[in-house]
Amino acid sequence: MATRFINKKTTRLYTNSTGGAYKQVLIYGEEVETVGQEVDGRIKAIYRNKYEGFVAPDRLSRERAMEIYFIDVGQGDAAFIVTPGGKKILIDGGYNKQAKGFLQWKYQLANNQSPNLVIDLLVLSHADGDHLKGLIPILKHDKIEVRQIIHNGIGMFKNMHEKSGDLSADGEYLETYHSTLADLNGMTLRNTFKKWIDLVTSLNIPYTAVSHETGVLNVGDPDIKLEILGPITKKNQNGETRLKWFDNHAHTINGHSVVFRLVYDEIQLLFSGDVNIEGGEYILEHSHIANKLKAHVFKTPHHGSHEFHPPFLEAIRPQISVVSSGDSPDHGHPRANFIGAIGMASRSKMPLVFSTEIASTFIDAHEIDLKNIVPAGSIRDEDLKNARLFKKRLHGMINVRTNGKDLYAMRRVNAGYWWESYGPIKGEEYPTLF
Repeated sequence: MATRFINKKTTRLYTNSTGGAYKQVLIYGEEVETVGQEVDGRIKAIYRNKYEGFVAPDRLSRERAMEIYFIDVGQGDAAFIVTPGGKKILIDGGYNKQAKGFLQWKYQLANNQSPNLVIDLLVLSHADGDHLKGLIPILKHDKIEVRQIIHNGIGMFKNMHEKSGDLSADGEYLETYHSTLADLNGMTLRNTFKKWIDLVTSLNIPYTAVSHETGVLNVGDPDIKLEILGPITKKNQNGETRLKWFDNHAHTINGHSVVFRLVYDEIQLLFSGDVNIEGGEYILEHSHIANKLKAHVFKTPHHGSHEFHPPFLEAIRPQISVVSSGDSPDHGHPRANFIGAIGMASRSKMPLVFSTEIASTFIDAHEIDLKNIVPAGSIRDEDLKNARLFKKRLHGMINVRTNGKDLYAMRRVNAGYWWESYGPIKGEEYPTLF
């Protein structure tokens, strides 16, 4: 057998070598194992160790693409990257177990024969629950190993004071900044954050705050450049690292999210956590950082919230933008004005703006027998007949793939063609300025 990768936007996995019926539609970058020799213009291929079919050899490549998955975790954030060299980067984990479920599915972790999954870098953009809580079951998984964690230096503490205890005497800086686990000794941590820190400590995972001074991180793949752009730190009178205070704790932790760019040949990605108006303005005040914001692929900030800074979006000029949001709790994300603004700020007349929430598909529960969903006796039969209940059919995963020059973007649909898909989009059509 030989490992190969799909090199077209979409490719059918045919039932037999002569074509006709097909059992899967594979997207650019998917990995298959080929078996034997070409027959009738197609070669046998095995997908995910269980789907066997036939693919034309000219739709296969020896080269791995970079895979980017924007995971549907509802009202939260989680993304996963596999670099061309096979290194794995997880960004945030959402509020629920959906990110863990995706990793279990992708790497078939329920199969005792499957190898353990190594996550080379975990980026916690900031410690709000809708980014942090879903990381706890991932770290607890006995077949997942996390080798390094980076974060923005802002913790969650009991009895946090909005205007006094966390602030410097002049009201300019957040005093509870931390970099390592040792910096938290003696502090009373809040609920989920305490569970997180206790778990990281017990697993002895390297845990470090990053900032614009960190610069480029070595992720172990020479084809990839990962550079930290934010948060932007300052030194106080004692030479200690601090973060600027943005009016209250919520604005401060969001505005100082970890912001990083990832460059692969001619393609650049930007991840922005929950950067808000204050954070966007502050980054743009630092021209040496603002000049590095331009990106083809953009994980938009704060779930498409209304708290965005239009000039920050204009500095990025994305071609593919992804909003991670959900229905519960319902904050009205993505906001209509944000969708309009990101479209206006994009670098072409036909930008792609995805939302994990919009991409998910629901089916009328009457079509799948409500009695299997509604607990017995919880609703009268006559009311059950008239109830309008819905069940999620497809999660709103957004897939982006690139070979460093071309971009592809896809999401699943229920139609027979399986995918809403775009590409190839040439990187040089939207030249970078760095």
